[in-house]
Amino acid sequence: MTGKYGALLRKLREDLAKLKLKRHKLNEHQRSMLDFIEGKSKSSQYNLNGKIILLTRGNAKYGFKHILLNHYDTNANGRLSAREMLNIWMLLERGSQTTEYEQKDKNNKAYRLIKENTQIRLMLVYFEDKMIYRVLTYYSDRKKAGDLS
Repeated sequence: MTGKYGALLRKLREDLAKLKLKRHKLNEHQRSMLDFIEGKSKSSQYNLNGKIILLTRGNAKYGFKHILLNHYDTNANGRLSAREMLNIWMLLERGSQTTEYEQKDKNNKAYRLIKENTQIRLMLVYFEDKMIYRVLTYYSDRKKAGDLS
């Protein structure tokens, strides 16, 4: 992989390796996400009340590629840490659905979670596409500089 996406994907893989994760201690959703990031699977998914929410590579406008290009770069607004990338599905387990998410397409759904120790808000947005739901974006409310806990 070349270009900015490839460089950010390599950086994410390196950052996750630095966490020294023990695969047997990860939950099924973290393992699914790790397999996806490592290129062992083409997607990661979560079952939310019978609805499958799918994260695929996507493109610059939605999906994993959009998230990496826009929210994993060190200088990005909405910066995410490697651990937050691994724990993307935690928002659906612990977060709350928000109805005030404003987007051009009113069919988008969003979940918000406020990290108690840092008060950083995380947001996961998904949309319906042919009977499944796809992740549109995932980001924090961090500005360009700030705590990356």
